[in-house]
Amino acid sequence: MPRKLPLYQQIKGLLIEALESGEWLHDDMLPSEFELADRFGVSQGTVRKALNELVAERVLYRRQGKGTFVSVYQDEWERTGFVLPGFGGKVLVEQVSAELLTCMRANASEEVAMALGLRRGAPVIFVKRLLRLGGQVMAMDDVVLPAELFDGLDSRKIRQAGGALYELYHRVFGVRVVGTAEQVRAESATADEARLMGVERGSPLLCVTRVAYAAERRPVEWRRSWMSTNKYAYGSGS
Repeated sequence: MPRKLPLYQQIKGLLIEALESGEWLHDDMLPSEFELADRFGVSQGTVRKALNELVAERVLYRRQGKGTFVSVYQDEWERTGFVLPGFGGKVLVEQVSAELLTCMRANASEEVAMALGLRRGAPVIFVKRLLRLGGQVMAMDDVVLPAELFDGLDSRKIRQAGGALYELYHRVFGVRVVGTAEQVRAESATADEARLMGVERGSPLLCVTRVAYAAERRPVEWRRSWMSTNKYAYGSGS
């Protein structure tokens, strides 16, 4: 028999369901702890513990003396470290445009399956894009998504979203990305990468592999990005 979740975790799950259904949107204030406790039939302490976890996961935030609010949505380019040369030269999300190359159904490789908690060969959706800044290619993305979470995703939906994938995940499929983990390594451009990105074969590229997570550390996206290093760098910090 599966172990029953602690009561605050059950309330946390109900809050996540309400958020994913769109009951409260970005920057909306949630009802008070007292009102939520009454709604779910639990103590205020139980509600507070559930809210504390969602605040720690950056799904919610608090304003002193005002209440608890839904965090403003960050799309994928606000979560990256792509920068212009020199400190303080952050690439702004509105400056980046995405050219969709491919959106198709595929089967999960062993690497992707392990990252997303799927069986090898499980159905996935594969998206390939070129990312441009000022008309010039700055990066190339391979994005892989569990088909069961994103059933119906196609090229038309991606184009309608203007390339803002994380917003699309949330608005259309109820999947809200709340965290990411990345690994970065250096690579040399293959013939295909060089052709698509407009660089010489063998040119140095930064390869960034990212897994995006929904609440409760549930993996929902695997992504590998290749970035040309002749004009851009990769940094961290706010």
